[in-house]
Order: sequence, then C-alpha cells, then structure tokens
Amino acid sequence: MNRFEKLPLLMTGLLTLVTVGLVGTHSATTAHASSSKLNDYISSQDIKPASITKSIWSGFPKNKYRNGYGKPEGVVVHETANPSSTIYNEIAYMKKNYNNAFVHSFVDASRIINIANTNYLAWGVGYPGNARFVQFEQIEVHSKSASAHEIANAAWYTAYLLHEYNLKPNDAAYDGKGTVWSSLYHGSVLHLG
Repeated sequence: MNRFEKLPLLMTGLLTLVTVGLVGTHSATTAHASSSKLNDYISSQDIKPASITKSIWSGFPKNKYRNGYGKPEGVVVHETANPSSTIYNEIAYMKKNYNNAFVHSFVDASRIINIANTNYLAWGVGYPGNARFVQFEQIEVHSKSASAHEIANAAWYTAYLLHEYNLKPNDAAYDGKGTVWSSLYHGSVLHLG
C-alpha cells in the first residue's frame, strides 16, 4: 500500500471507530472499495488499537496554538515516506532535528508514542497549520497485516485526539475546512485559510 492510499483508509477506519460524528472518505470509488476491504479485514482479524505510550521529551519548545494553550483545531496525519526507518529511529531523528521540524506523536503497526505535549503546537506542516493542529507521523509499513494494524492505530489515535479536544470529525479534503488533514492531499495543509 502506498502512502497516498493510507489517508482514505484512515478516514474510513475513523468512520468505523468514531461514534461522535460522521467522517467521509475520499470520494474515489476504488479508495472506498479498498477501505471497505481493509475494514472487513480489521474486523475479521479482531485488530485492536495499541495503547498510547506517553514519552514526552522536555526539550521541545512550548508555544501556544493560535487560539491558546490546549486549543488545537484539528489533527494532521503525516507519513514518513521512509521505507527503511523504524518508529524509534524517527523519534531519535525528531529529537535531534526539532529546530527544523517536529510532530507530537508517531504511529506504527504496534505502537502509538506521544513525544511532545499536544497542548502546545508542533512545527511539521508549515504556516498556518503549525499553529492550528496536533500532528502525528505514520511510519511506513510493508505488509497487509502491518498496514491494517497501523490504520487501526492511526484511526483510533485521531479519534482520541478529536474527542480529547472536543472537535467534530470532518475530513478537510472536501472543503479545506475540516478537522482531519493530511500532508498527503496535494499539500492541502500548506494552503489553509
């Protein structure tokens, strides 16, 4: 599965997991068919999301969102696009290079690791997204089972963050005004209004 297929699957997984509102999927029929197959697979395998491990590093800057402390407006889902990396390699790299960019958390097939306080902004998407969104990275995985587990983890974590900050699920791919964004949607995060 390539990284451009992941967000529609994440969104359908989010639809399956979130009971507080509706989230649409990407409009492509093939994405919906793939999403349905993946959700069926997740269900048939009884895949449960990982627990969140909080490993907050004190070295990250603590800047408030544009609406203040603890007031993000949504979630941005990134994908590392690094086929040979691991979740721990990505975390180590992020800590060493946080002046250039950093995200709040990382998700792979078996873990959700929160490394930066989500009540403060991160800088992984650029202006104006950094001041608006909690951000996490999905680690590239390489099997059907790993993809299903990662999508389940990412969908659950997205739903958790939306619930934590009392945000209604809304896929930003439709109108550019939602609460769930991806850096995979043709740079849409970088063109926020």
